[in-house]
Amino acid sequence: MVVNDALGSHYDVMVVGEYYFDLIFRGLPEVPKISADLWAEEFEWVPGAAYSTALALARLGTKAGWWCTFGNDIFSRMIVGEARRENIDDGLFIHLEKPLRRVSAAFSFAHDRGFISYAEQPDPLPKPEDLERIRPRILLLQGFSLDEERRALIQAARDLGIVVCSDLQHVDYKLSTPGIQEMLRLIDVFLPNSSEAKALTGEDDVERALASIARFCPTVVVKCGAEGAIASSKGEICRVPALAVDVFDTTGAGDCFNAGFVHGLLNEPDLRGAIEIAVICGSLAVTGYGGRNLPFQEDLTKYRRREAAI
Repeated sequence: MVVNDALGSHYDVMVVGEYYFDLIFRGLPEVPKISADLWAEEFEWVPGAAYSTALALARLGTKAGWWCTFGNDIFSRMIVGEARRENIDDGLFIHLEKPLRRVSAAFSFAHDRGFISYAEQPDPLPKPEDLERIRPRILLLQGFSLDEERRALIQAARDLGIVVCSDLQHVDYKLSTPGIQEMLRLIDVFLPNSSEAKALTGEDDVERALASIARFCPTVVVKCGAEGAIASSKGEICRVPALAVDVFDTTGAGDCFNAGFVHGLLNEPDLRGAIEIAVICGSLAVTGYGGRNLPFQEDLTKYRRREAAI
């Protein structure tokens, strides 16, 4: 894949996605259920959702802008404060003079996690004219939908020569859903996790799910958790195993993986190199709360399985 390096933007990557204020409960005796009072052994709060992607890109040294709307509520203010403390670029932040609360309570287990979430309102997407003004090399979209606003944004990116990457995030679509095949054809890189890929395709095997999606999207990267990742790009199949790490909290690992992959697209000579960076970021993300143990650029060489690109 060729990433246009002549767009002249201040940003290499434009991340589009909401923030969430994550309350993470660990050490629960069982999965929460009605009529049961459970006590967690550990608790922490962390900025979540697209914040994790923006943080990973900042630590990797990628020039990234995060398009996100914040209110004047305590959750928004704390997230903005953490972003600035971590040197996340705030040039694309939108500030409203009203509350805009987005909160998730995560019950985290070693094998997986679940959420109970609340959002005041959805985040507005950038307009095509915003994209033309900002002109990143890569547009990284959190979430997925078939609405006309998203389609117009993706089409505008394609018209400008901007590479479009999108994840999926547990939507109730099937490959037979009207409009989804056309939307996948507009996306350059699709980044579902294995359970999402299987649900989308109706396949119970991740390789068959990958092959089904790859009929419509030129590059598909499936996040497989402890198994690493598998990808298909123009007929090439690539597998990269996860790092051997002690899993602490899986919240945000997929968002960090996405950031690593995009960083790899900009800096690596081939698909395998990009996936390797993604796997490093996703693997290290699960070793602390909500991706706090993300690597800095200078840390990557410690985890590479081959010589880094020159």
